[in-house]
Amino acid sequence: MQPSTTVREPEPGLRERKKQRTRQALVDAALALHRERGFEGVTIAEIARRADVSPRTFFGYFETKEDVFLGRGDERLEGLVRVIRQRDRREPILVAIRRELLRDREPRADGPAAAAPRRPELLRHPAVQARLREHWNRWEDTLAEAIAADAGVGPGDPEPRVAAAALTGAIRVAAAAAERQPRRRREVAERAFDLLAAGLSRYGSRRL
Repeated sequence: MQPSTTVREPEPGLRERKKQRTRQALVDAALALHRERGFEGVTIAEIARRADVSPRTFFGYFETKEDVFLGRGDERLEGLVRVIRQRDRREPILVAIRRELLRDREPRADGPAAAAPRRPELLRHPAVQARLREHWNRWEDTLAEAIAADAGVGPGDPEPRVAAAALTGAIRVAAAAAERQPRRRREVAERAFDLLAAGLSRYGSRRL
């Protein structure tokens, strides 16, 4: 058996680093305003003003105000899709995604993220609840499309959709546990993926 190859991601260029700084400035501005005024008191115009950008620039990074507070889910999903595409094709999809999700991502104890509102606090707002549901539905659709493309099947095939729903469910359970007890994130994720492994353990692997 040949060893699997690892594709290294290129270092972000100047343009990408500038985009990352602008995005972070918007997040920091939103968090500062949230601490001062609460969620309802935050407006897109004020977020943009405090970050020293235009409202038009805000919409180049976020679709809604709620998105500023809901984390970097889109970027993490892009990472999962990239893992599916770049993995050794003899490796099951579940194994590749599990490894990516269980990589250590401990939050810093200082900085703006430490003062960010907790998810349960945000979910008291109906608009945030609705937006988060939209995110999960979109992420599941995207994951199903990536799995279908990897498996070489058409959009009507049920297996990629079932696999995506199961994987998304495991991620949601782990994310919810992390909000309640951050130290248990890994434990809960491991248990969720152990349960999935009984049915998805070989899905997506190919003999080359």
